[in-house]
Amino acid sequence: MTTPAVTDNTEALKDEAVEWLIRLSAESCTRSDRKAFDTWVQQSAAHQAAYAEIARRLNWLEYAAKNDTISRGEALRYRPHKQKTIAHCRTKLATAALVLLTLGAATFSSGGWYGSNAHYSVARGGHETINLSDGSNLEMNTDSEVNVRINRWQRSVEVVKGEVFFSVAHNAERPFIVTAGAGRSIDIGTEFEVYRQPRQVVVAVQEGSVRVEAKQSRELIASQTVAYDQNGEFIPLPPKFSITNTTAWRRGKLIFDNRRLDDVLAEIGRYHSVQLKLADPKLADNKVSGTFSIKRLESNLATIANSLNLTVRHTESGEIVLAKR
Repeated sequence: MTTPAVTDNTEALKDEAVEWLIRLSAESCTRSDRKAFDTWVQQSAAHQAAYAEIARRLNWLEYAAKNDTISRGEALRYRPHKQKTIAHCRTKLATAALVLLTLGAATFSSGGWYGSNAHYSVARGGHETINLSDGSNLEMNTDSEVNVRINRWQRSVEVVKGEVFFSVAHNAERPFIVTAGAGRSIDIGTEFEVYRQPRQVVVAVQEGSVRVEAKQSRELIASQTVAYDQNGEFIPLPPKFSITNTTAWRRGKLIFDNRRLDDVLAEIGRYHSVQLKLADPKLADNKVSGTFSIKRLESNLATIANSLNLTVRHTESGEIVLAKR
């Protein structure tokens, strides 16, 4: 990276301090970035004061804390000895206003230093496509939730829960990073899905290539899938697991190929506000194959029950139970 030019001009130092604060808070911040900051902030008390004031004014200490350095700590502890007068308080308020005006709207845009943050969620049974400012799209499945941050250096999404299909706009200078559980997927421009389940995360690539980093790293190309557990260990997927089947929800379908009955009911249940149960846990080992419409709960259950010689029973508590005939 290019180190900001050194100057003792107060306003110029504030501009430089803003850039350093953002760089230190970014996930892409490197050891060389922090060493360069050390060099910059140690040049004078004016540098320390500028950084400390910007950090306090904008209340961004929580973002930069993860990239803390000794020099940064010294800068934030710097306090010039001034008499607290009404005039001084007015000066401080004026300075804060000036800082915000200096930053401008561009700083908080998707291409600015700080960038933009957003939170998106889709309710149970929902299906929504989110168009991001960089040209990428997030297609969110039922009961899903994500946090998005886009700034000058990178684009990042945290899958808090659920299933998301990503269509990423190509930008070699700003990688697209998707974090889910104990791992992350890094992409430049492609199409892939991330499904965060209670015990594992599944990544499936439809087009292009994605690097999945957990405790180890794997490169995936089109039609390849991988899963990792809560500890970041890669784990095997079912033999007939495919990107076509796992993304069928985008077309309003669910496709199962020799899947366990309990897994099938869990998947169907994600789209409906009713609990699906088995009267006998031993029934879970039954296998199900077929294509089902997401919205047709009753007909789906009837088809499954007929194929496995089961009955479908509605309880007074609102549950739906599959049992032996």
